[in-house]
Amino acid sequence: MNGKKITSMIFKIANYTNKVKTNIGGRRHYHKSIRHSLRIPLTPPKKLEWLEDKSNRNLLWTPKTGIVPLDSISNEQREGILEKIASDAIQVKESAEQKSELVHERSKLKHKFNKASKQETDIATIQAFQNILNVSGVADIDQLLGDLDQFDIKRKNQKMENARKLLECHNKIQALTIPKTRIDSTVLQEAFFKFPDKNQVEGISPEDRINHILRFYKATLPDYPVLFVAFHGDENVDGKDHSDHPHIFVSGRNSITGLYDIKRAQVSAVNKYLEKHKPSVPQINYPMTWAESQLFGGYIQDMFYAFTNNYLLKQTPNRARKHVKSEEHTRKLREIQMEAMKPKSERAFNLYTLAQERKVKAEQEAELAQHRRIKAEQAAEDAVERHRLAVEATIEEYEQANAYRRSSEHYKDVLAKDRADHAQEQADHSRIKAELKIFRTNLSDLIDGITNWIEETFAARRQDIQDKYLEQARKAYERVRSNDKTDDKRFTKKAESQVDARLSELELYDQAVLKAPSVNEIRGRIIRP
Repeated sequence: MNGKKITSMIFKIANYTNKVKTNIGGRRHYHKSIRHSLRIPLTPPKKLEWLEDKSNRNLLWTPKTGIVPLDSISNEQREGILEKIASDAIQVKESAEQKSELVHERSKLKHKFNKASKQETDIATIQAFQNILNVSGVADIDQLLGDLDQFDIKRKNQKMENARKLLECHNKIQALTIPKTRIDSTVLQEAFFKFPDKNQVEGISPEDRINHILRFYKATLPDYPVLFVAFHGDENVDGKDHSDHPHIFVSGRNSITGLYDIKRAQVSAVNKYLEKHKPSVPQINYPMTWAESQLFGGYIQDMFYAFTNNYLLKQTPNRARKHVKSEEHTRKLREIQMEAMKPKSERAFNLYTLAQERKVKAEQEAELAQHRRIKAEQAAEDAVERHRLAVEATIEEYEQANAYRRSSEHYKDVLAKDRADHAQEQADHSRIKAELKIFRTNLSDLIDGITNWIEETFAARRQDIQDKYLEQARKAYERVRSNDKTDDKRFTKKAESQVDARLSELELYDQAVLKAPSVNEIRGRIIRP
């Protein structure tokens, strides 16, 4: 390709809502992600996430500061950034007094603009005035002003400015009238891009990478303010900049309308891209079906790849291109989308589509289980910390008492017993953590075995591969059962519950539709071999 070196690229988007009780994408999660990006974790990370001695490579962009070293921003200032974003994201009810003032202001502007319209005699010009005066809902300011600007009218600049003030005041009222956000609306979007370290993409400065993702969002979502960009240069052990990357955080609230509709706007941007570059490809609907949501992710990546090649990589020896597997996956999803437009009796992908949707549901359930396990581990760690603090407090009390009762043999016995109890509690905690670790590993193998077997069965592939996955699941279950030392066998019961959840998919199908062993037979081969 004209001597260009082909490289892959990672571009991902995460949407966050205001939900508190959710396993993914809620308020707690964007708090955690912002803290990670700004390097202000509440507690020390469980594993090495960045290298403290390379913090000088980190940068921060904000609308006020531009690009500055992250080290130049104090922890208090970083906490302030988080607090400002969090407070803006939470829905606030505006006062009736504020809305009343805006309505009064709009009435005055409307009277003045209506008076100016009566000076016109051309029918088309009068209609342009009336369109502005009679606007309802959220006004498209640029469109309405553009319609008026094409006419030759007296004191044009003054009247155009009055029209803008009227429309902006109208939209502010709309923003107070329509709820700004439901609890499940996207209030914050995070995105990042990076080149895999193995591709060794060179010659692109940190500032260029930051400005690139800023330029992309300005081009595709100009009405959604960028809150900050954090550049991570401290995550490569070798100290090379190949995989250094920026994280961008964008408000989900439209700065013109006040509505939290960034996902809808992003779908619209994708459809404009398809209309221009892939006119034969069907447009994406909103809300999206499962297949459309998968296609949307692929199309937004196409947009970013094209944008990167046209700007960031244009003067370099590199060119970004998606993997062949990704292209094939997009093609298959597009076929599913086309099939969904046909009458049900004519669809060729009924069973396939259902199987894919079942697979997504199973993956979501697995992800839910993983979050629950993480929450349990965090609770266990919190309990250990509370115990440690309690022990420290106890030791302090003992030291004070020892000053008065140095010769008390009873006090020595109490201390010895406390140390023994503490050692026993630590041993019990370590044992429980070890059991949880073993269970998590084996449960993952068990779920993978069942899920992969169901996929192979749906796809009618080789019997030996199906049997291999069943054997994997059986062995994983055996390991769960043999390592379960709990009195109530809770890990074994949990594993059986997960197996039942996966196998319940088979009960949806008649043997005439899907040639597979019965659920009871499979359950027997795994749960009670």
